[in-house]
Amino acid sequence: MEERNLELDDDGKIKLRKRNEGDVAVDLPEEDDDGIVLDVPDLKGFEEEKEEDDERLVQGSDAWEAELRRRKAESEKVFGEGEALFAAGDYDGAGEKYLDSAALYGANWRPWFGVVRVQTKDFTDFAGIYDCENAYDRAFKRMPKAEREALAEKYVPSLTVRAEECGRAREKFTAEDVQQREGARESIERAYVGARKVLIIAVAVFAVFLAAGCILAPFVNTVPDVRFLVPCIVCFALAVASAAYLAVALRRFVSARKSLTRNRRAGTTAAGEQARIYAEEEELIRSIIEDFTK
Repeated sequence: MEERNLELDDDGKIKLRKRNEGDVAVDLPEEDDDGIVLDVPDLKGFEEEKEEDDERLVQGSDAWEAELRRRKAESEKVFGEGEALFAAGDYDGAGEKYLDSAALYGANWRPWFGVVRVQTKDFTDFAGIYDCENAYDRAFKRMPKAEREALAEKYVPSLTVRAEECGRAREKFTAEDVQQREGARESIERAYVGARKVLIIAVAVFAVFLAAGCILAPFVNTVPDVRFLVPCIVCFALAVASAAYLAVALRRFVSARKSLTRNRRAGTTAAGEQARIYAEEEELIRSIIEDFTK
């Protein structure tokens, strides 16, 4: 069930906008505020039609009140259909009915709360709660205090139990994460120290052969024979070979360094990932409890 973006009659309000002789034929821009905007004449600009305009304003207000009552009644009817579907276990069907009810009269908190109940399977599964943030905010913003207290009595005890379960699971997996990381740390540190030594040796060997080649190079053309040429070529060849070995040693050192850094950071094992998941769920549930009880 996908949440729809509903902006219809958010608080059931009506705004009257006055029009005068100068702009009566002009299409004014739509208002950004929630609610219905009715254009009414500015009586100062239509003095000769004052009585007729007063009557038209009254008729417009009566018409709106009638429409508002109709939409409220229809919204309640559709909401009841959603409740029946929810009780029967048809969450998708119930969600659509709740959204239809909210579209008819969005000032009522109950359809929005129904959407949240659908997405959370009546506050037992929170995997989809972030898909209904809009409905969640609207429901709790409009919810009367008495209704909030009644819902708190219904949901807070089970939510508290679930939060405590998540807290215990978080502590358990956190302890396992610490234990696993400490158990593997000795071998990881040994591998890091070995990789560092190999890297130092590789750097030294490369530097020695490269320096030797560079020292011999100026003497190659100073003598007619090859007494300096051959050693120079050999030194540069060995420098190239040691450079390849240096690259392997550097890659091994970087990998060992990453493993050591990861091992020292909490939550990097499979148990640590589970601890993070339970910690996030616990925090979410406690925030919901706070919304019910504030």
